[in-house]
Amino acid sequence: MSTDDLRFARKVRHILDQGAQGLDRSVTDRLYESRRKALSHQRAAVGGLKLAGLGHFVTFRWPVYARTLVAAFALLAGVIFTYYWNSLEQAAENAEIDSALLSDELPPAAYLDKGFQAWLERSSQSSQ
Repeated sequence: MSTDDLRFARKVRHILDQGAQGLDRSVTDRLYESRRKALSHQRAAVGGLKLAGLGHFVTFRWPVYARTLVAAFALLAGVIFTYYWNSLEQAAENAEIDSALLSDELPPAAYLDKGFQAWLERSSQSSQ
């Protein structure tokens, strides 16, 4: 519960206590018994959730360092995924270049010739 929720609960309790002061003793006893039964039912329901393994998540509050660790883990997972994705894209680009080289009529040695590289650069600049 947040501090605002606790303040609200205290205000409601205070108002209910003020209203209960003017009631008959038999009425207040019945209210007390009803409240006790409601609390026991609530504890039983939460206890049942704990047995099912879900109550831990309902009642557990993550400390600040745990939230920080989760955020750091998510960031690390994002970085790893990005690196993996980029390596897949680079592999696809390399496969495309290899396919273009293999389907072209020029021998691969022509691409290694420095004069040919200069000619490619000049022809690409002049076509722009």
